[in-house]
Amino acid sequence: MLKLTRDSANMDSHRDRTMRAAALLTVLVCSILTPMVSAIDSTNTSASEVVQSESIIEGYSPALQAALMQKSNLDSYSVQELNSAKQWVVISHAEQGQPAGELEGAWIVDVQPFDTPEMFEQQILNGEIEMAYPLVQNQMHPRWIPNDPKFPDQWHLQNTGQTSGVSGEDVNITGAWNAYKGAGIVIGIVDDGLDWSHPDLDDYYESTLDYDYCQDDGDPSPASNKAHGTASAGVAAGVGNNNLGVSGSAPMAGLAGLKLIACSTTDIRESSALGHERQDIDIYSNSWGPSDDGETLEGPGPLMLAAMENDALLGRGGLGNIITWAAGNGLDDNDNSNYDGYANLRYTIAVTAVTHYGVQSYYAEPGANILVASPSNGDGEGITTTDNQGSGGYTANDYTDTFGGTSSATPLVSGVIALMLEANANLTWRDVQHILVHTSRQNDASASVTSWATNGAGHDVSHKYGFGVVDAGAAVTLSETWTTVNDETSATTGTLPCSQCNIPDNNANLVTVNAMVSEPIRAENVDVIVDITHQSRGDLEVVLTSPSGTQSVLSEKHNDGGADYNNWRFSTVHNWDEDCRGEWTLTVEDKKSGNIGTLDSWELVLYGTELDIDSDGDNLTNFNESNVYGTDPNDYDSDDDTIGDGDEVLVYGTNPLLDDTDGDGLSDGVEILVNGTDPLMADTDGDLLNDGAEVLIHGTDPLVADPNLDADGYYWFDDCNDTNPMVYPGAAELLNGIDDNCDGRWDEGFNITDTDNDGLSDFAEYHIFGTSVTIADTDGDLLIDGLEILTYSSDPLVKDNDTDMDGFYWFQDCNDTNADISPSEIELLDNIDNDCDGDIDEDFIGTDADDDGILDLVEFLELNTNPFTNDTDADGLNDGLEVFTTFSNPNVYDADADNDGFYWFTDCDDNSSLRYPGATEIWNGLDDDCDDAIDEQVDKESFILSVPSEPYVIINATSENLTLGVSFNMTEESIVRLNLTVQWFYNQTLIDEGPTLNQPVFNCQNQVTPMAVELCTYNGTAGPYEYKAVVFEENGYFETTWMVYYSVWNPPAPEETNPTSTTDMNEGNSDSPFEEYMLSLVLCAVVVLLLLVLLFIRRGPKQPSYRPKQSPQGFDSPPMPPLYADVQAAPSLSQYGRPGSQDNTQTNQNRWK
Repeated sequence: MLKLTRDSANMDSHRDRTMRAAALLTVLVCSILTPMVSAIDSTNTSASEVVQSESIIEGYSPALQAALMQKSNLDSYSVQELNSAKQWVVISHAEQGQPAGELEGAWIVDVQPFDTPEMFEQQILNGEIEMAYPLVQNQMHPRWIPNDPKFPDQWHLQNTGQTSGVSGEDVNITGAWNAYKGAGIVIGIVDDGLDWSHPDLDDYYESTLDYDYCQDDGDPSPASNKAHGTASAGVAAGVGNNNLGVSGSAPMAGLAGLKLIACSTTDIRESSALGHERQDIDIYSNSWGPSDDGETLEGPGPLMLAAMENDALLGRGGLGNIITWAAGNGLDDNDNSNYDGYANLRYTIAVTAVTHYGVQSYYAEPGANILVASPSNGDGEGITTTDNQGSGGYTANDYTDTFGGTSSATPLVSGVIALMLEANANLTWRDVQHILVHTSRQNDASASVTSWATNGAGHDVSHKYGFGVVDAGAAVTLSETWTTVNDETSATTGTLPCSQCNIPDNNANLVTVNAMVSEPIRAENVDVIVDITHQSRGDLEVVLTSPSGTQSVLSEKHNDGGADYNNWRFSTVHNWDEDCRGEWTLTVEDKKSGNIGTLDSWELVLYGTELDIDSDGDNLTNFNESNVYGTDPNDYDSDDDTIGDGDEVLVYGTNPLLDDTDGDGLSDGVEILVNGTDPLMADTDGDLLNDGAEVLIHGTDPLVADPNLDADGYYWFDDCNDTNPMVYPGAAELLNGIDDNCDGRWDEGFNITDTDNDGLSDFAEYHIFGTSVTIADTDGDLLIDGLEILTYSSDPLVKDNDTDMDGFYWFQDCNDTNADISPSEIELLDNIDNDCDGDIDEDFIGTDADDDGILDLVEFLELNTNPFTNDTDADGLNDGLEVFTTFSNPNVYDADADNDGFYWFTDCDDNSSLRYPGATEIWNGLDDDCDDAIDEQVDKESFILSVPSEPYVIINATSENLTLGVSFNMTEESIVRLNLTVQWFYNQTLIDEGPTLNQPVFNCQNQVTPMAVELCTYNGTAGPYEYKAVVFEENGYFETTWMVYYSVWNPPAPEETNPTSTTDMNEGNSDSPFEEYMLSLVLCAVVVLLLLVLLFIRRGPKQPSYRPKQSPQGFDSPPMPPLYADVQAAPSLSQYGRPGSQDNTQTNQNRWK
């Protein structure tokens, strides 16, 4: 399938690969394109004729197949193009990459450029893919604009000769504007951008439908020097009647800019643009295409072609989008519009250009594919239209009068089509082409010999002008009453290989090939796909001749040195409305010396509608069957009554759509061919029995009248007793057990009557129940018979009782022995069905009479509480609160033993009124406020009382005992509970334990302690000495410190002296005592003053969270005076433990004793 070649320098080294690819191409072509002639009409294909093909390509249209063959020929690409292609399109059943969008089975595959052809060749050989081709970027060009002088007005819309042209050579549009201006129709301008803010374009601009496929965003604004699209938009739909600039041919149509050709294009980019918003954009106007140099043979890729096919099949809600295309401006290069694969598609309307004289513009290419012509420049005149705003466009004043070419002719036709669609919104894409064919105006009468010809259907058609210049007035008028053309059908010959079809060099001996077509198709478009090998295809002239003799010149001799027509699709519209049946002829002639070639294969594809023939041979034409009689043109006997449609209509006069014309139950064929009865008369023998009833029901002869034996008016086979004239069909039925009316049922009339209105039918009372038909209460128990039978199921012949006299019979009362139980009683909450409704206590479902939060049924049946009192046990607690919150028993009184206002379940000690939630926490080792924490946030030191309370003590060491004590502001029980102990320290040395420290006076005469020895060496005041009481609890300790000053009087030992000496001493020192104690008195005064200052200061240690394991740092006392610097430091407290225990760790229970 892939012709994989390199550049010429490597041609020889790859010759074997090229031959292998060529062989592969031949095999694949032959396998998928079998020569055949077959109508492609889905409506006429039976299920048995549908064959599932494994090939994806076989399911594509011939045009798509040809496009694939052309694009997959790698000889047509340069090495640079192949190496620059980063994506390929692959045709495969299996997923290969990203879906290509418009074409089913096509995938976009990202590739590494080098060696890619070889990779895909191997995949084709392995059967993994069917075909592949590179996505090569193409440069598209707007149609060339001649540089002619501008004119100030728009002669193309109304030519009065203002440009020295021929008056009337315009599109005849002003009359159409009286009714239609294109309102509601959207024209997509596919071009190099659109200046959508131009004041003469923006009134009806559709900003939600535009797109920029170059920048991939929603703003199609052009570059300042790209004004081609803006000019085209003004020709098509410049806003009219707005006192600005110009008017388009559809002055109120919407516009949508689709920016595409401002950059290079690819198959996927083009397909995206032409498929853009196809449900909202009605017309795609395209004034661009491949180069018009006469040497370019290029068409849309498969993806673009698929997009345009989908436009026709799916666009506008299935009516199809209208695609207009500029036919080309390459006449001066002998270019032909049929070399442009975009313009020669049957989905497009190829538009050429004529001058203001109505003749071919000097640049306008001819072509058998051209449908219509339209005014443009070409003889000094130009087209006035919009220009890009500012100075960057064609001019600097926002308008130009130099626009032209087929680029201008095409949007002019797009605008005319917008008027047609407004006139008839139901026009399909094919309807539009038909209307243009029928209404376009023949122009340039002088060219009638050289250009104009009449085809087999009577249409004048030209290779220069198509069917003539578009006539807006005629087209709109015909659109208003146009009837949609029949569904499209098609036929193809398949690919026809041509053996021995050598094309001689510059020789009149033509290569001629023929194909017979038998399908009855009224032609519209005809495609010819050729595969021609020739080194200079410009030498060739290719002509197609129809069975009607109409010639379509597909290719002319021109300067084109390119090689081959590789599966190129030519197109012609010159056979429009012709009968396709007969022989079609294709001729190929070489008209220049230098090269020879071969016609390798060709294919003819016909598109149109089915002709009015008699397909089923029933002597009725298809048209008459479809449009007059409503029969199936492909079914000899539409109503399947064994009589052909033609015979029914033309011979017997029966209805071909009804198998039983006279409605007698016998088909027309049976009456005519079997029974010999009249198919138009229901009762052939006139015995008042129709033929079908006699044959199918009664078994009687429909040709012989049947008698009535008992003269009761009924035949023997209808009368159930033909001997009794009182019994017959239709007689009055009596309640007597006899079938009086012969309907197979007896007394059936009484199964709906009720004479006594007791609710029972007379039939039932008479035959089933034996009750009276005329008495409603047969047994006289005040219950009518119907009520007893149908409602209570009691015996209507036996009287029923009410035992408890509560007004309800036994079958109504659920307890007929208790008058308090009956259907009229009120339901009570007592576990009894009081109202006999089958439910017990149902009135209390979901109720809560006492609003205690518990349903009444739950209280009564489960909790045994009083459902009508919310506090059953009268303990002041709502039953619901006890059940759901406090979880106490609502039937048992809950006490508050200590009367502290808290019940036992909320009080942590209901025997103590001092402990309750919210009580003040004190230091007692108990949880006083019931918050599960003991003694939290209590100032424990405030519970410790020291005696004396002053921190300084002054005593006489030799006459006063030193008594220090610690007591607690709490009960003895709390002290025991807290396990409190007291240790005494003197100058940080443990000296005692217990609540009180007693130190006796010091006897300086008997100094038995070091302290006594020390103090007795002084006279006066000694100290201060630090005494410290440390209170220990389980988790900490507290300190109380006293500073003690000792007054010491230690008189010297008396000396034995004589009285005289003593007297002399006293006399000589009469004031010595005062002087001796002066120092002591001064010191005492200082101490007293210090005491007054320090009375307000008390050192207290911080409470640690644990009992110290070492001597607390708080025991460090201020530095001692030098006098006491030699006193030994206090030992570690940990060595003493708790007093009173053998191991110094246990509590001494007798510590206060």
